[in-house]
Amino acid sequence: MTPDDIMEDMDGGNDGGDDNANPGGTPALVAIVGRPNVGKSTLFNRLVGSRQAIVEDNPGVTRDRLYGVAEWEGQRFLLVDTGGVDPSLDTGMPAHIAAQAQVAMDEADLIVFVVDARDGVTTVDHDIAGLLRKSGKSVLVVSNKADSDKREIDASDAWELGLGTMYPVSAAHGRGLTDLCDAIIEGLPEGAGDAEDPVPPGTRIAFIGRPNAGKSTIVNALMTEARVIVDENAGTTRDPVYLPLVFRDQPLVLIDTAGLRRRKQVSRAQEKLAAIKAIRALERTEVAVLVLDATLGVTDQDQRIARMAFERGKGVVVMLHKWDLVAGDKKRAREVLKETEEELAFLEKAYIIRTSVMGEGRDVGKGTPRGLPEAVESALRTARSLSRRIATSDLNEELAKAVADHSPPMHQGHGVRLYFATQADRNPPFIVVSANRGRCLSPQYERYLTRRIRRRWDLRGIPVRIVVRGRDRDRTRDRTRDRGGRGGSDGNLR
Repeated sequence: MTPDDIMEDMDGGNDGGDDNANPGGTPALVAIVGRPNVGKSTLFNRLVGSRQAIVEDNPGVTRDRLYGVAEWEGQRFLLVDTGGVDPSLDTGMPAHIAAQAQVAMDEADLIVFVVDARDGVTTVDHDIAGLLRKSGKSVLVVSNKADSDKREIDASDAWELGLGTMYPVSAAHGRGLTDLCDAIIEGLPEGAGDAEDPVPPGTRIAFIGRPNAGKSTIVNALMTEARVIVDENAGTTRDPVYLPLVFRDQPLVLIDTAGLRRRKQVSRAQEKLAAIKAIRALERTEVAVLVLDATLGVTDQDQRIARMAFERGKGVVVMLHKWDLVAGDKKRAREVLKETEEELAFLEKAYIIRTSVMGEGRDVGKGTPRGLPEAVESALRTARSLSRRIATSDLNEELAKAVADHSPPMHQGHGVRLYFATQADRNPPFIVVSANRGRCLSPQYERYLTRRIRRRWDLRGIPVRIVVRGRDRDRTRDRTRDRGGRGGSDGNLR
């Protein structure tokens, strides 16, 4: 699904007609393009009003397309940040970035072309300008880093690009943005509708794991297009990318995140920020899919990532990716599967799915996937378990059976009686057990009850939390509070 599909979903469809007129109130899309390190992401963050894109004084920080919503004079529009383009580089990572930027330009109704007022117009700027002229799209030229009167004079060099009006701005300081925003609104197609959050509703599934485990390849295979960049070098993904997908009539949002290294291996500031953004993206999801490289098995870092997700109350599904590389050796395949189950036993029988994407074009969504539908279905089952509401009568029936099969041990020399249980919350399930005294169950017995509940309702790969509250103590506290309240009231009446 492309941003066109997002906008169609937000607007309820397109009635046809002149595409340039944006019939039906489809939100307009504005693409920010330019060579590396001219301040595109800084401008993007300024226009959307938040630090969504990673910014650093090194070229090549932004790679995948990053969408946000900007608003000016009561009108909202979609904004897309792109990686730095250099038409002279047509292989490796620069080529991947250029391809993503080209998609954004093809989708855009208006293009904001950013150059650097400090460096002046370069040969690369001229090359990009030539591409923009051929596109036939409306273009606004922005000379960024014009943070003084002198720099504004220097910015006038951008007129030589021959693309129309030039706007000197300082995205870092907000200088000159009023005129630019007015020009953007004026350049939007007539009848453009208001843009909404580019992340639509749906079950959110975040793909997490170490660098180079295959997360982006999996996402592209599910999207059946080269939506995120895949490269053999680790650390390709920087910003979390939110992608809508309909799977068997169910709306999903796939989240591709940056690979998480061990802390001592993270040196650059941009990689640290990418890791922080990946963890924040995890906070906004329901289910985390832990992607493991089947050829390497479970590492200490994989365990840390899995615990981080589980302890944050997320459902976890495990993907043993690149399974085709170990499946040929049946003995090794059995060992990998057994080790994975043992090393991740704390995930409480999370679904472990063996997946691969094979064949030509696998990195751009054109390969042959194996096990991916099963993995998505497992994520949906995990999400349903996470939000499940268990009837109090059924829960107490299971509690009675559990006590009948195995009575709770003595606590501080006193017998323990469990009266009833109820589900106080979900996402994840939170069970409150009423007993004759609080915190009277040993950790072993709490685990016993938890496993009974998991087994009865098939709650796999999600954290189930149990707390025991003392009913007698609560009653004593209530009686004391009542007496104190009556005494206080009597005193006030007198």
